Amino acid sequence: MPNPVQKNSSYLNSMSTTDTRTRVEDTCPSSGLCPLCIRECPFVCEVSLSAFRGREALYPDPKMFGKSTAGSLKDYGLDWSHFNIKARLLGAEGIDPDPDIALFPNVNVETSVAGIPLKIPVIIGAYGSTEVARVNWDSLAIGGALSGIIVTIGENICGMDPEAVITNGKVTYSAELKRRVEAFKKFWDGKYGGIAVQTNVEDQRLGVDVY
Repeated sequence: MPNPVQKNSSYLNSMSTTDTRTRVEDTCPSSGLCPLCIRECPFVCEVSLSAFRGREALYPDPKMFGKSTAGSLKDYGLDWSHFNIKARLLGAEGIDPDPDIALFPNVNVETSVAGIPLKIPVIIGAYGSTEVARVNWDSLAIGGALSGIIVTIGENICGMDPEAVITNGKVTYSAELKRRVEAFKKFWDGKYGGIAVQTNVEDQRLGVDVY
């Protein structure tokens, strides 16, 4: 079976995420099409998949939804291996220049965001109503609480919660939102870190931030 289109192609016409393949390997770099796109092609590429299935082809194969994460197939010409962090080898600042004292556990990187003290300057990005966020929330929330950082609950939690109670157009109860907050608070020390809730237009209409 032909290999996927070259990684430097502007348009990836063959991807493992959708089980698509091109008929030949030497594809056009500007479109991803085979040099000769034939009528009776035995393979399904991204172009033909889109023609057959339309907007269903916008997302990867759903059979792994909630059980996988994603990595970009695009070659950006730059990756993390191109960066080197070179620290100074001499001297010490903020602590006695003593090899028995200047140890990494003694480093204090505490900060605060919007008045919320953090043990380390980290905020976990929003994890909303997707299945992968729901399944992995406990580990994120507990780890964030123990680390003393801010964990962000993403959009549409209440709107997608089948157990949510909407009264006069406003949310008055959401089992899923309650579960996510309590998972964090169970291991929270009451001082460092906290829960942030990201809201979109629908959340604002439902009054999620007020709830």
